[in-house]
Amino acid sequence: MKTILLFLTMALLGTLQVMSQTRVEATVTDMQTGETLPYASIHRQGRLATLANIDGTFALEAEPSDTLRITYIGYKSLSIAAGNMPAVVRLQPSNQYLPEVVVLPVSDRMKSIIRATEKAVRRHREAKSIFFFRQSTYIDGTQRNMMEAFFDAHSALTASGIRLITGRIAESGDVIYGADLYRLSQIRILEKDGIKVFDDETIVPLDRNSHKYYDTRQKTMDDNGRKLYEITFETNDTTRRRRIVSGTLYVDAECLLPVKMKGEIENLTVFNRSVEGSLDGEELPIRVAFDVTFGIERSFPEASSVVVSATYRDGNHDYIFNSVLYNTGNGKLDTGETPSYVYDLRKQIRQRRFNRDFWNRHETILRTDMEKLLNESQLP
Repeated sequence: MKTILLFLTMALLGTLQVMSQTRVEATVTDMQTGETLPYASIHRQGRLATLANIDGTFALEAEPSDTLRITYIGYKSLSIAAGNMPAVVRLQPSNQYLPEVVVLPVSDRMKSIIRATEKAVRRHREAKSIFFFRQSTYIDGTQRNMMEAFFDAHSALTASGIRLITGRIAESGDVIYGADLYRLSQIRILEKDGIKVFDDETIVPLDRNSHKYYDTRQKTMDDNGRKLYEITFETNDTTRRRRIVSGTLYVDAECLLPVKMKGEIENLTVFNRSVEGSLDGEELPIRVAFDVTFGIERSFPEASSVVVSATYRDGNHDYIFNSVLYNTGNGKLDTGETPSYVYDLRKQIRQRRFNRDFWNRHETILRTDMEKLLNESQLP
C-alpha cells in the first residue's frame, strides 16, 4: 500500500509540475517609436531561450515564476516574471555614448581586438552546437516557400562544418527555385578564421590590412552596465566591384571579443534561374543585409544568431529571402537520422524522412502569421 501511495504521490507531483508550465507570448517594441524589434533575445536562467521572430514576437513555455530577460543591443534590458508578461514588451533605448569619437586607421586597439579574437577562435575551434535554421521566400510580397532545418556545426565565430540533421520544406503555388541562404549565414568578419564561404578575395573588417579598404569610426557605449566599443566600417573608393563586408561591429571592452555585427555584404551577385536545376539564367546584383550576435559566456565569440535578408529584382518580380540561424545551445538532437554535410540543402531535405511529431515539438522560434499560412497540409 505504501508503495502504491508513494507512486500516486509522485505521479501527482509530476502532473502538477507539467500543468504549471504556461505559454508566454509577447511582442517586443521600441518604447519611443512603437516599432517592433525583430529577433530580440529572450533569456531564461542566464541562457538564451529563444528569439523573437521577424515581426518582433516570441513564444515559449515557462513556469509562471521564471524570470525572462529581454535584450536588444542599444536598449535597456528588461526582466519580467513569465506569469506577468504583458502582450507588448517595450524596451527603452539606452543611447548612452561617451562624447569621444576616435578615428581608427589601424590602431593598437584594433590590433588587440584582432589578436584576442584569433586566439579565442583558435582555442575553441572544435566547439560545436545544434543550430536551428529557417528561410522564407517572398515573391512580390507573397510568401511562396519556407524551409526549416536543424544543423550540427562548429560554433566558434562562424557556423562551420555544417551537417544536416533533419529538415522540412513547405511551398505554396508553383514550385519555384529557392536559394539556400544557409551559406550566407556563415558570415565572415575575421580574415584568418579558416572559413571559406565565398572566396579568398572577400574583404572583412577584422583584417590587419582593413585600413586600406575602410574608413572607421569608434564610439564607446554602455550596454546595460557592460562597456562596448562600437566600430563602424565604411567602404572607401578602393573597393569598387570588390566583395566586402561592411557595417558596425560591437566589441566587449573588457575581453576585446565581438558581441554583435550588423551590416551588408556589398557587390554580391546572384545567378537567377527561372526553373530549378536549369543552367539557363542571368547574373543579377543582390542586396544582402545581416545581423549577427555572438555569445561570449564560454570565453570565445560563439555564433548565437545570424539574421540575413537578401533582395533582388529580375525585371518582372521582386524577390526577398529572409533567414535566421539560431544556436539552440544543445549538444545533441536525437532524430534517428545520421547527420550529413550540406551540399544542396533543398535536395537533401527532400530525400529525408519527414517526422511530423518531431516538428510539432520543435517550433523553436515562433512563426509569423504569413509563415503559418503555409500549413501542415503543404508539408511532405
